[in-house]
Amino acid sequence: MPSHILLLVLGAALLHATWNIIVKGGDNKLFESALNALGGGLGALFILPFLPPLPVACWPFLALSCCCHLTYYICISAAYKEVDLSIGYTIMRGCAPLITSIVMLCLGQGLSLTSWSGVAILCLGILALSLDNLKRHANLRGILISLRTSFVIAGYTLADGFGASAGGDGYGVAYACWIFFLNIFPLHIYVFLRHGREYLPYLRQRGGIGIFGGLCGLGSYGIAIWAMTKAPIAMVAALRETSVIFGMLMAVIFLGEKLTPSRILAVLLVCCGTMVLKYG
Repeated sequence: MPSHILLLVLGAALLHATWNIIVKGGDNKLFESALNALGGGLGALFILPFLPPLPVACWPFLALSCCCHLTYYICISAAYKEVDLSIGYTIMRGCAPLITSIVMLCLGQGLSLTSWSGVAILCLGILALSLDNLKRHANLRGILISLRTSFVIAGYTLADGFGASAGGDGYGVAYACWIFFLNIFPLHIYVFLRHGREYLPYLRQRGGIGIFGGLCGLGSYGIAIWAMTKAPIAMVAALRETSVIFGMLMAVIFLGEKLTPSRILAVLLVCCGTMVLKYG
């Protein structure tokens, strides 16, 4: 993987960790997810007029991705109600790249042995964070919801990777913007039908920070989708999950959480996996 792509995907991971912390920090996780979708969609709306129209081949993947993203927002809201971010986030993001790699292998698009090693080391480091947290905070329901969410993440990752590639070179950013714009509608229909009266006051109270989180999500996913048109999908998906490391470090710096020996080991494993992917 070229160095500039690696650095950009790492930047995307930092942005991803930022918006997840914003969602977790809100009182209502579903409403925070809706605000996130709104912020990312509004940001995309300002960019779309300057981008080329998507080829017809991309639209079936867009439809599939919208279904996956609606499920994802609902699942992540449920997970963050049950477990801490350091548990749910690491499980969700740690399992997803391994699932993605296995599906790609079944589709006949496997990675090289070196790249597989990088994916495995990276996932091992991320899951080590999960085990460290589970020793202190066991919640079977939250764990299962987080695992369920990881399958949804793998689903939209594959749909968007293939969708962006279907349009050919140069359509990655346009595809990502369309995803974020379209995601506004199914989630807000769901929220208004179930919680319309409660959502509007929450929007006025938390709209600013929620929309900022959505813009972080737009930047994060836009970079990831573009990278998937330049490098193997499984490699990009695995590297992007270093966001859990940024999330952990933010928790240590801003929330006063302890940096335990097992977490330091996890950081080293993730760094090693990143370097293997770089030269894989």
